[in-house]
Amino acid sequence: MIDLIQPYLSESITALLGGFITWVFTRKRQSVDINTTEIDNGSKVVTLYKEALDDLEGRYENKYKHLEEMSKNIESLFEKKEQVLLQEIDYHKKQAALYKKMYDDKVREFNKYKKEHP
Repeated sequence: MIDLIQPYLSESITALLGGFITWVFTRKRQSVDINTTEIDNGSKVVTLYKEALDDLEGRYENKYKHLEEMSKNIESLFEKKEQVLLQEIDYHKKQAALYKKMYDDKVREFNKYKKEHP
């Protein structure tokens, strides 16, 4: 049985030793590849974050301008509404004065008629 194992023993040891050495170097290379990939991914994340922050300022500025414009529009609408309401108040005051005058005239006319026809 030793005669069967002995010719293949040196080849088996060489294969095992070669596989072990290959595994060691491959492991180190994979470790370096993984670290390089992590660094690349990290730099991509930093770049995306920086772009988002740079874009954020412009977006907030546009939003602020939009809100400022909308508030001015709303303010002008309320001023116009106030003017319309003040005109309505003046109109109703004039109407009230007219109806009061008409009432007073009718009361005077009625009192005059009452005096003339006891």
